[in-house]
Order: sequence, then C-alpha cells, then structure tokens
Amino acid sequence: MRRAPSTTVPLSLLLCLSAAVLAAAPPPQEQLCEITSPRPNAEVRGSVEIVGSARLPEFDFYKLQYASSATPDLWIDIGDVQRQEKTNERLGIWHTSALPDGAYYLRLVVVKKDGNYQQTDPLRVSVANAEPAPTHTPEEFPTPTPTIVIPTPTTAIVEQPTVVRTTPSASAEAEASPTVSQETESTISIPSLDTFVRQCVFGAFVAAVLFVFVGVIFLLRRLI
Repeated sequence: MRRAPSTTVPLSLLLCLSAAVLAAAPPPQEQLCEITSPRPNAEVRGSVEIVGSARLPEFDFYKLQYASSATPDLWIDIGDVQRQEKTNERLGIWHTSALPDGAYYLRLVVVKKDGNYQQTDPLRVSVANAEPAPTHTPEEFPTPTPTIVIPTPTTAIVEQPTVVRTTPSASAEAEASPTVSQETESTISIPSLDTFVRQCVFGAFVAAVLFVFVGVIFLLRRLI
C-alpha cells in the first residue's frame, strides 16, 4: 500500500515564514490628531501658541484653521501647511492682534498621502486683546516685629575673708591664774585679694628699683 506524502514539514516551514514576516514588519503607526493647548473656552490674546499632535499612517501634511463664531463654516488657514509629523509639540502660532475680540473656533486637519484626512472637533476660545492680561498679585506677608530682649542684671557675690576667733578654755584660765580670770583673744585675719595685689605690685616695684640701681652702679664702675 502506498502512503500519501506527509504535509507536516511544509506546514511548519510556512508557519515559520509567516512568523518571520510578521516580526520584520514595522509596528502600526500611532494615530494622533489633537490640540492640547489652548484649552477649551480659554481666553487668549496676542500670539497664541497651539500645541498638540499630528501623526497618521501615510502622513502627508497638516494645517491649522480658525473660524469666527459669527461665521462658523468659514475656516481660515493659520500659516502654511506643515509636512513634519508632531507629537505633543508646538503645531503653530496664531496671531490674533488684528482680529476683533470675541469667540472663535480652532481645528487641526491632518491629511494622508491618498487624500483622506482626519480633523479635530472645533475648539472654542475667546480672543480678548482689548482687555489687559491678568496680573498675579503677590501674597503679602506681615512684617515680623523684632523682639527686644532686656538682659537680666546679675548680682556678683564677693566672698569676704573669714575671721577665726579662738577662746581659751576654762581649765587653761584656771591654771594660768587661780584668782584672776584672764581672757585671751587671738585673731587670725586673712588678707583680702586687693591687699595681696597691692603688696605684689609694691614688691615688684621695689625689686625693679633695686635692679636699676645696681645696674647703674655696675655701669659706672665699668666706665671709671
């Protein structure tokens, strides 16, 4: 009996080839078409920076447009068309100084190479060039009051010299004189600090005078 040829090997080769093709194929490009700044119902003036993303498969170009709320179907291009894809970047600058104040609409149109396009929903903003731009008022903080600290006077305590008095005992008085009571009082005084200093200064002065005197006599003797 003749067996049919096996199809396992060709099927495996086909699966491997399909996996390799899928792995080598570039990942699908992310589709982004949005305006992130200004925000809806924002108040704008002067030159307005429009930020967003313009990215599609087979991208060709994008353009920004605006329309007045009085004529919402009349869209006017903002600048030239741009042929570089953007992702969360500045898409263009909208100069509003020559426009009357009021409500306007913004939109982004991204065009593909085959002519198909994708656009954002109209974004409503308010042009207010006649009104001054709001200024930020810095928050005021109270000025701290300096605290005056009055030093507390300190009382200096000076130790006074102690006087020691010795009184002879009754037995000693009896031995000295059996009939006559004699009271002997001896006082031991400790000199104060001022007295000690004066004595030291005086001693140093006397020593200096004597040293000078001896030096003069020695000098005279050498000269003679």
